Amino acid sequence: MSGLPERPDLDQLRRQARELLRAAVDGDPRAVDRLRSVSPHVTLSAAQLALAREHGFQSWTALKAEVARRRSSAAPAERWSFGGAAALPTPDGVLVPEILIADASQAILHGFLTLSGNGQLTAPVPRRRVTGPGTLLARLVPRISRNARTLRERRANAMAAIRSMHTSVTIVDNHGARYALRGGRGSGRAEGSVRFLHLRVEPVPGRGTEWIELRGQDGVAARLLPSPRAAARIGQLAPPRVTAAGRPAMPDAVPRADGTQFYRDIGVALPAVDGVSIHLDSLISLPGSWLLYVRARPRWRNYGPAGRLAEDPVSVHAEDDRGGSYVGSYARNIGVLTLEETARESLGGREELALEFLPCLDPLARAIKLTFQGTHEEITVDLEIGTT
Repeated sequence: MSGLPERPDLDQLRRQARELLRAAVDGDPRAVDRLRSVSPHVTLSAAQLALAREHGFQSWTALKAEVARRRSSAAPAERWSFGGAAALPTPDGVLVPEILIADASQAILHGFLTLSGNGQLTAPVPRRRVTGPGTLLARLVPRISRNARTLRERRANAMAAIRSMHTSVTIVDNHGARYALRGGRGSGRAEGSVRFLHLRVEPVPGRGTEWIELRGQDGVAARLLPSPRAAARIGQLAPPRVTAAGRPAMPDAVPRADGTQFYRDIGVALPAVDGVSIHLDSLISLPGSWLLYVRARPRWRNYGPAGRLAEDPVSVHAEDDRGGSYVGSYARNIGVLTLEETARESLGGREELALEFLPCLDPLARAIKLTFQGTHEEITVDLEIGTT
C-alpha cells in the first residue's frame, strides 16, 4: 500500500489506471494479478479500483474525493453563530429565527416564517369572464390547471412576504451597529403555511458581538446570543459496524414538543467517508427535533437518471450519554449563493444542508455520539454539549 503525495494529481492517477489496463490487456502477469485482486473483469473501472485500493481507499470515488480535498486552495471557512431568539411577529406572519451562521464573507439567518392566512393572497385574483363558444372550452379545462394557478399564487405570496421582511424587520447589536436583511431564499411546500428561510445579513456580525436583536414594526424584539462551542473528538475511519438496515427500529423516533432549546458551534472537518468530505458547523435543539448544519463535498444527495433522487451515499445516526438513540435524515438545502458562487460550486459539487434528528433531544443529555456511515466505512464524532 502506498500513500498519496501531499498534492496528488488526479490526471496522473487516471493515466496510471489506463496504463495498468493496457498492461493487463497485453497479458502482463503482474498487471493481471493487480486487477484480479479486486475484480474478475479487465476493465478501466477495475484498474481504477485496483489503484485506489493500493493507495488505501475503498473506492475510486473515495480516492478522487481525497485528491480534491488535498488540492483545495483553502480549508472550509471557519464559522460562528448566534441563536436562542424567540418568535417575532411581522406583518406577514410569525418569524422564528433558528440560528444565524457567519463567516468572514457572509452571514445567513436560518429560520421559518408561518404565513398569515395560510399563505393565501389578501385580495382575490380577478378572473376573466368566458362567454359564448369559449364557455364550453372553459368547462373542459382540467381541475389541475386551477390547482396549479392557486399554487403559483401562494408561492408568489410567500416570496412577497419574505421580501417584505427586508423592510419590516430591523437588526441592531450591542454596539449600536445596524444590519439589513438582503436577498436570500425560501423553501417549503407551496400548499402549506410554513416557509423555511435563509436570508443574508449585511454586514457580517463579528465574533465579539454580544447580542443581535431583530425588531418588528410593533416594537417586539427577538435577541440572538453567541453560540457556545461544543468540544468535539473525532474517531478513526473504520468498517461500518451495523448497517442502517440492521439497526433496530426506534419507536420513539416521532415528533414531540417537549425537547429543550439550545445551540452550539462545532467547527470540525471529518475525513472523507466513502468519498464524501463533511464539515460540521452548528447544532441547534428545538422542542420537536434537533438540527445539524453541515457542509458536504461532493454533494450529500445523489440523483440518478432523469433527475430522480438516489440513495444518499452517507447516513447518520446519533446516541446520547443517557442511552437515547436518534435517527438523522436530510432536512433541506440551506445554501444561499450568488450567481457566480452557484456556477463555481456546481463544478466543485459542494452542498450546505441541515440534517434533522428525531426524536427531540433528551434535556438531561450532556454528550452526543454522531456516526456517519457509508457503504464501506464509518466515522464517529463525540460532542460534549454540556448543560442544555
